[in-house]
Amino acid sequence: MKKILLFIILLNIQAYTQIMTPEKVVSMISNRYSSIKGFAANFVERNGEKVSLGNVITKNPNLFRLRYSSGGNGQSVYCNGETLWIIFPRNNVVAEQKLNYGSSGSIYTADGIMRLTTKFNIDFYNERDLVSINSFNDSELGIAKYNSSYAANDTRKAYHMLLTSKQASVDRTGFTKIHLWVDDAGMIIRILGITTTNVPVEYLFTSIRYNPQYEENNKDFEPEIPEDMQVLKDGLVPNN
Repeated sequence: MKKILLFIILLNIQAYTQIMTPEKVVSMISNRYSSIKGFAANFVERNGEKVSLGNVITKNPNLFRLRYSSGGNGQSVYCNGETLWIIFPRNNVVAEQKLNYGSSGSIYTADGIMRLTTKFNIDFYNERDLVSINSFNDSELGIAKYNSSYAANDTRKAYHMLLTSKQASVDRTGFTKIHLWVDDAGMIIRILGITTTNVPVEYLFTSIRYNPQYEENNKDFEPEIPEDMQVLKDGLVPNN
């Protein structure tokens, strides 16, 4: 009888230690991005009611390239860690912006996750278990005409986390809430931010490939700008 009782106690201890916590999810994310050089994926992007499709490639700590296949008017975005370029081919214009990341990286790095958790409180949105990422009811956001039907057939499982800002924005920029869907490997496969003006900005990542092949000298992340294209420098971020 004592052996059985001890066995039951051990089972309860194991079950207790396996209970998922917000801290464990954050650790999973951090470990995931610490173990990879970067990733490539297809994405669906939504900014307000506008939906665009494209593909992305990233390289830690802060290099990335987005190319839009539809809904983005042929637009593309490049970042080599020091400079950001946004290409507007229909207008024959490039917006070029010098950046000051310092040693920190984007959200898709361990440092980025750490910075995120210093600015936001993080908890499970509802359940502590893995749920289908298409199970979220958009009406809960209280935003008119918000409909993520493009995710309706996506049955991947993830932890649905809710991040709430620790401090109110003084200039009405940034996000008040961020929804993260984190798979069991620690990858953020869906992210939905609600701006201070109540506009949803969302990315859904599919066909994710880790540690893709990169061109030499980071050429993936620097655009070839035609000589006749107008370059507008350092107008994206106000000077301090």
